Amino acid sequence: MVEKIDRSEKITLRDLIITIAVSIVLSGLFLMFFRISTVQGKSMEKTLSDGDKLILSTTIYKMEKPKYKDIVVVKREDLSVKYIIKRVIGVEGDKISIKDNQLYVNGELIHENYINEKMSTTDFETIIPKGKVFVMGDNRNQSTDSRYEEIGLIDWDTQIYGKAIFDVNKFWSRI
Repeated sequence: MVEKIDRSEKITLRDLIITIAVSIVLSGLFLMFFRISTVQGKSMEKTLSDGDKLILSTTIYKMEKPKYKDIVVVKREDLSVKYIIKRVIGVEGDKISIKDNQLYVNGELIHENYINEKMSTTDFETIIPKGKVFVMGDNRNQSTDSRYEEIGLIDWDTQIYGKAIFDVNKFWSRI
């Protein structure tokens, strides 16, 4: 006896080709606007850990300016590490001050529940010019950031590679 195969359950070569083509198009669209990045180092602990996987928006700052507390990946060809991840602490026009190991933005003491430990650093003061941002790692005592000449202020239009929008590791750990 010959069994009749229902065509709706049969996978055809045509179906397979369509599935692959759609997957390629969707992957291409994803990569036009987003990137996956891996955190290397301890400068963002306790917020991000070494090895965490992040999804970055690489186009968001073409539509808007960085904001206070955004976590960004900065591209720096002049450093031994090409990409660094930091938090935006000051934007253009802000006055950043560090006095007695306390951070002030525009004269207001900033209380940061996301930093790893109390900051131990020298006093510092700067006003952020147009087109620049001031960035710091959340692990302030283990972070090379805008407080230091080798990093300095970041040109947000040309040096920010992307904004962290999703921590894959935190998602998977909740499941």
